[in-house]
Amino acid sequence: MTGKYLLTGGYVATLDDSLGDFTKGAVLVEDGVIKAVGNIEDLSATDAEMIDTTDGVVIPGMVDTHRHVSMALTRGLGADQSLLHFLSNTYLRWLPATGVEDMQLSAFVGALEALDCGVTTIIDTCESFHSKEHAEAELQGLKESGIRAFFAYGMCDGEYNGAPVGKDAWKARLDHLAEMHAANPSHQSLVQVTLQLSIPGTVPFSLTAAEIKFAQENNMLCCSHSCGLKNSVISTGLDERADNDLMLPGHVYIHCTNLSDRQIQLIAKTEGKVSIAMETDMQMGMGIPPIRNCLKHGIQPSLSIDTSTAVAPDLLSQMRLALQTQRLLDNEAIHSQRQVPMHLDYNVRDALRWGTRNGADAVGLGDLIGTITPGKRADLVFLSNKRFLTPSAYPLGTAVLHSTAADVDTVMVNGVVKKRDGQLVGHDVEVIRQKAKAGLQRIFENLEKMRPEMTPEEISKYLEDAERFSRINLGQAYLTNVAGDGFRPA
Repeated sequence: MTGKYLLTGGYVATLDDSLGDFTKGAVLVEDGVIKAVGNIEDLSATDAEMIDTTDGVVIPGMVDTHRHVSMALTRGLGADQSLLHFLSNTYLRWLPATGVEDMQLSAFVGALEALDCGVTTIIDTCESFHSKEHAEAELQGLKESGIRAFFAYGMCDGEYNGAPVGKDAWKARLDHLAEMHAANPSHQSLVQVTLQLSIPGTVPFSLTAAEIKFAQENNMLCCSHSCGLKNSVISTGLDERADNDLMLPGHVYIHCTNLSDRQIQLIAKTEGKVSIAMETDMQMGMGIPPIRNCLKHGIQPSLSIDTSTAVAPDLLSQMRLALQTQRLLDNEAIHSQRQVPMHLDYNVRDALRWGTRNGADAVGLGDLIGTITPGKRADLVFLSNKRFLTPSAYPLGTAVLHSTAADVDTVMVNGVVKKRDGQLVGHDVEVIRQKAKAGLQRIFENLEKMRPEMTPEEISKYLEDAERFSRINLGQAYLTNVAGDGFRPA
């Protein structure tokens, strides 16, 4: 239930450029809305529930623009795997071994662990559904958690509800997506049904074009895994989309570690958004996360964890990794000139912005969340200093560079408290742990019926086939009239 709260005593980082920060600040929340923000001596409300934030930091709720909650029950799976090993193992074995009940449980657990870490909004990039029941189960799991989410239904042409592989299955998926979208009006729920493109190149280009047009006609947020594997054509297709006028404003391009200058300029020109998965990009061989390249072209990057099977579920670690990796790259550029670095271009406020305000803008909610501004919805996080032995000489620096999920004391979504005093509210955590343990055991049992894990030779063949299909499907952008008049060389 929403109520009236006064968060008072701590450092308030509004990220609203017109307001600035308040060293000893207060935030008044009523009926889900931020009513006021200011210095502690200027705000009071005798009828509000007090949340003492002394020595801590209040920030906007964090926004993760690419998170696979359907994999939350299989934590640790991708810890030592490269991308192709992980993809083949996950999509050919582990996800098919996940039943409907456990798909819902995984989404629920994955969303709760995000809330527990101070992430109040996610794009749930959900893929590899084999039935309507699986898709609707994941959507229900998100709703039960109380998180703000975009259920980005992942399109493909894999078998679906009895429809055979190919265009029939693709159409069955799109029809079901339309049903879910109609049944879940966005204004009635924190969870919106949106669209994730088929991995570019995995389906005929005409189907990719149809997906983009469907999202446009239904005013849906649309996202895609894009240019995410260096030295490969897999997940590319930006040039083909641009040549057919299919790069739409607000589209969220995920990874983007393999962009050419032309491609990043195309994203900037068409007002696209970029979601960077720092840790998995680095681990799984996708390339160097393009923080500076985005900023150079006027694109404000957002951050994601990608999947908690491989990395920790908190976005604080991704902010820290993004900031320090970019500092390393910048310093190394100076070192290569045989000079000593004398300044840092990016600071902790930049990192915090990447994980909050930029994410809100990326999902199209910058006017509702992302800053602590009167009139916006109350998605807030209080990072406590209780775990530390000393106070902080620079609270914002401590919040970004020193804090972990263990320091997330209070989380509020739309004015509803989801975590308080370091504990999730309204959930029996021990019961959830037991259910998750049982769910993983069921997946293990089902896994025995799945195909064995690919050998290195099979993974190499998997890559060769995927690249061949990508070249064929993307090439169709210039052979068929897929977007109105179609492409015509100058």
